[in-house]
Amino acid sequence: MSRLLLLCPSLLHHHVVLFLKPGGRLTHSGQPRHRALSPSESVVGIAVFFTTFFTPAAYVLTNLNQFKGQ
Repeated sequence: MSRLLLLCPSLLHHHVVLFLKPGGRLTHSGQPRHRALSPSESVVGIAVFFTTFFTPAAYVLTNLNQFKGQ
């Protein structure tokens, strides 16, 4: 039994159990579930992604004169 299963016995109760390969990588014993994203999910994801990165950049650019003075 691998160390992961000894440390986390709750993993034995689920259908997907992680096994440690000899190379040190964790693999799933179950098949991956593929589901196509709806257009609205894609739009929300892209909006969150760009908002996360552009909001701080916009803040810095709008307050650039203040940052130069410090």
